Amino acid sequence: MAAPVVAIIGRPNVGKSTFFNRVLGERRAVVHDRPGITRDRNTARAEWAGRAFLLVDTGGFLPGAAAGRDAHVRRQAEIAIGLADVVVFMVDAKTGVTDLDGAIARDLRRLARRSLLVVNKVDKPGDPVTHDFHGLGLGAPQPVSSEGGLGIGDLLDLIVGALPAQPAHEAEPRTRVAIVGRPNVGKSSIVNMLLREDRVIVEPEAGTTMDAIDTLWKTPAGEFLLVDTAGIRRQAHFGDEAEFYATVRALHALERADVACLVVDATQGFLRQEARLAHSALDSGCSLLLVYNKWDLIQGREEAWKRMAHEREERYATLAGVPAVPVSATARINLGRLPKLILQRVAEHERKLATRDLNDWLQQVQRRRAVPSTRLGHTPKIYYVTQTSTAPPEFTLFVNHPSRLSANYRRFLWLQLTEHFGFRGTPVRLRVRKSE
Repeated sequence: MAAPVVAIIGRPNVGKSTFFNRVLGERRAVVHDRPGITRDRNTARAEWAGRAFLLVDTGGFLPGAAAGRDAHVRRQAEIAIGLADVVVFMVDAKTGVTDLDGAIARDLRRLARRSLLVVNKVDKPGDPVTHDFHGLGLGAPQPVSSEGGLGIGDLLDLIVGALPAQPAHEAEPRTRVAIVGRPNVGKSSIVNMLLREDRVIVEPEAGTTMDAIDTLWKTPAGEFLLVDTAGIRRQAHFGDEAEFYATVRALHALERADVACLVVDATQGFLRQEARLAHSALDSGCSLLLVYNKWDLIQGREEAWKRMAHEREERYATLAGVPAVPVSATARINLGRLPKLILQRVAEHERKLATRDLNDWLQQVQRRRAVPSTRLGHTPKIYYVTQTSTAPPEFTLFVNHPSRLSANYRRFLWLQLTEHFGFRGTPVRLRVRKSE
């Protein structure tokens, strides 16, 4: 199921990007005192209270802008609003209510978007300045400090509560396979060759594909739903509104796919953007297969393949073991191998481990490296581990004091688990719960 979209809007310099970074727990968006730094939209997958959503940071919204860069930013924000299931309208407690705030509020009321009014830069609880914003007519203002963290958890509770209800899960009759990659690496050519028809427009100019297109693919190994997506650039390089819309659709395609085939231009190699897309696919719960296209253009293929694998391992160690295959859409090299490789990815995605095997592993790994104690000398006790979900595989550790189990040791256990049981290119998730 595709994750819902939450858009952050507001006039320039109210702290939208700071809030965006705070929710993600990392500096993903540029933050500067000078307004107008965020011109495009940043999008990232976020999760709160077990609910995943796509969080969209927009540039400063100037409703009256009619031309130039300000009009472009306004249009970007309007499209984000149109895509959003929930709009977070941010205002500034330091400057108070402005005419621009009023104009944005009127637009939101006219559009009847599900909105939350958020008063940022509130440094202390109960600050009466929050009440000044009731006149915007968007419900009770929610005070936060994106920089200091005040009220962020409460706001995220409200955001999750405002998201559309999750529909009951219905098993898909066919495996969904998302074809993703940078622009012009040959995704649509691969789809057309697999289907043996011109299902998707192919042009030399990058950016032709704008929608995520679902197509039934029948093979001797079984049936799949292929989803060809728009090429995903780095977010700072969005050319226009349509390109950003296409990127959000591509991220949605990953959210509802079982397997992601990440297409790499073999003549250029595995670049940083491929690494970003690989992690986006894994974060979305997809098993991953790397497809190196344009293999017919490579000289000395055996040595080149070893070199590409070595370079990927050197630069991106966490992606070193991801299964990969060289193909050529135009010369039809190795395309016949894809159904079997995809089925292997599905099998690992749905893999189920016995609880006994898991706990034998847990005892062995704790004998090699004991659970570290806290600075106060308290050592958490891990009672047992069991698999709590598949597609993707999820494992839960039951611990007497979860807060005492350090992040470093959790990371160590995750690495040991994936290595011991041979998970490669599958998003294994390790949870920790309190054991009563």
